[in-house]
Amino acid sequence: MRGAGLGRLLGHLRRGAAAYGVLLIALLLTALAWYYVRDTVEAHNRVRFNETVRATQAAVGRRTDDYLDAMFGARGLVLASDSVDPREWEEYVKGVEPGSRLGGLQALAFAERVEPSEREAFVRSMKEEGLPGLRPDLDPGGERDVYFPVSLTAPVNEANREMFGRDDYPYTVYRAAMDRARDTGSPQATETTYVLTENPPGANADLARLQGFFVYLPVYEAGEPAGTVAERRQALQGFVVGVFRRDGLLDAVFEAGFDPAIDFEVYDGPDVESSSLLYDADGIKRVSAGGDELFTSQRQIAVAGRDWSLYFATLPRFEKGAQSNLPLLVLAAGLGVSLLLFGISWMLVRSRLRAERASEDLEDVNRELEGTNRELEAFSYSVSHDLRAPLRTVDGFSQILAEDYGDRLDDEGLDYLARVRTASRHMAELIDDLLDLSRVGRRPLRRETVDLSALAFGIAEDLKGAEPEREVDFVVEGGVTARGDVGLLKAVLENLLGNAWKFTSREPRATIRFGASGGAYYVSDDGAGFEEAYKDKLFGAFQRLHRPEEFEGTGIGLATVARIVHRHGGEVWAEGAVGEGATFFFTLGGRDRPSDEASVKKREPA
Repeated sequence: MRGAGLGRLLGHLRRGAAAYGVLLIALLLTALAWYYVRDTVEAHNRVRFNETVRATQAAVGRRTDDYLDAMFGARGLVLASDSVDPREWEEYVKGVEPGSRLGGLQALAFAERVEPSEREAFVRSMKEEGLPGLRPDLDPGGERDVYFPVSLTAPVNEANREMFGRDDYPYTVYRAAMDRARDTGSPQATETTYVLTENPPGANADLARLQGFFVYLPVYEAGEPAGTVAERRQALQGFVVGVFRRDGLLDAVFEAGFDPAIDFEVYDGPDVESSSLLYDADGIKRVSAGGDELFTSQRQIAVAGRDWSLYFATLPRFEKGAQSNLPLLVLAAGLGVSLLLFGISWMLVRSRLRAERASEDLEDVNRELEGTNRELEAFSYSVSHDLRAPLRTVDGFSQILAEDYGDRLDDEGLDYLARVRTASRHMAELIDDLLDLSRVGRRPLRRETVDLSALAFGIAEDLKGAEPEREVDFVVEGGVTARGDVGLLKAVLENLLGNAWKFTSREPRATIRFGASGGAYYVSDDGAGFEEAYKDKLFGAFQRLHRPEEFEGTGIGLATVARIVHRHGGEVWAEGAVGEGATFFFTLGGRDRPSDEASVKKREPA
């Protein structure tokens, strides 16, 4: 049983190979389309992320430039005046808006250069103004080579007042940045350190130390050469000091109305894993969190001599906007189309199989029909030879009997003998008509353009030639053509026109017409006609509506007409009344029909 089931399965697959092939190809194309659309959507989101990263990096660069521009402006203020008083410095710093536009700027100060010989005078002047003296003092270490105490700072608040008199040069983290700034002439930043700032209201302490960094911008004596390192060291007047805290450093870095939907973190160093965090947009350190963000990217920028690393990661808002139903729709539509194509292909395969089986059945039927036709041909041969021979014998001996022994028979005997001969001849005619009727269904149908008017005219001439004494007018419409078998159509007209000739034989003067009207061909006469109630019997074999002594015939002619018309795909019907004549209509299948589109009387086709 397992082998039989496997055989049925293989047979099913073999018969439906084309349908399953279509399904496989459609599914493959669906998969390719889904993969392409998914990659296209992902590439589009990647481009959007990269554009956002570039825009964010540019915005960060602009913000750091704003901070440095504020310091360069302060240096210009120092160089433009022999002595900058605290009020001027305060007004300048107030103008750069450290609390709003530059939120990360804690203080902008000036650390002037003080030689050891000027130290005591500097301390004395600071104390006269009520400010702290030099810090750190000489202990430990004693006298230093040079001092850089802060003499100006703003905005003036409790945290920034602590900067007055403070000299950070002795400390390594600050000295390294100050030396680089002095020697290069450009702003230089310290590594991450602590910045003294005020606590918000309600905190336990007034001041706090937050992470941040310092930036030093050298100020050289006006008019002094500063082309070399040695000249710069000699001409150094002091430093503009920018004090920056981590919180607020890059707040509101984007213009209003722009939401990048990404988080970016700034690290003080080239390695985000080991560098100090300078800024985090959302407070979640994603570098160490190792989340499942859709896209991440790392960039580097140079700020005041330091290499900062910028780490970018998508936020849920970005990922929500990046979600697209298009790949799923493509997949669903592709599966639906694949199943539809499979169904159509399967129906076509089943139709083809049915057609093949029908073709095989038709071949069997054709073979049976061929055998039947051969039997009919044999029967026809038998009829035409075996049945005719006795009829000829009867007719021949009847004729001999009438000629040789006619004088011995009375009138009644001669009448009987004449009836025998008449019956034998009628039987011969009936056999001929039956053979003609059988041949109509067997002969092949060869369609061609046939001039029916010419055929009708020729048949009319033959009829008038057979009985020239009759007064019959034939009215044949010219130019009537049809597509059909010329031999069979001639037989139709011979039977119809012959019937019209026969059934007008008792009229002293008759008219027979042929033409086309209302999409049908017709033959009409003004002869004996027929009763309307019996019109259904007209086209049956051996059906006669008149007695033989009235009109001779076998009752096969109209049956032959009906069979020929039906073989052409047409219809035939008749209309008439007793004593008013009859009209026979017929149509033929195919594209060529009579051009007259007028309506035909209601008909019941045979």
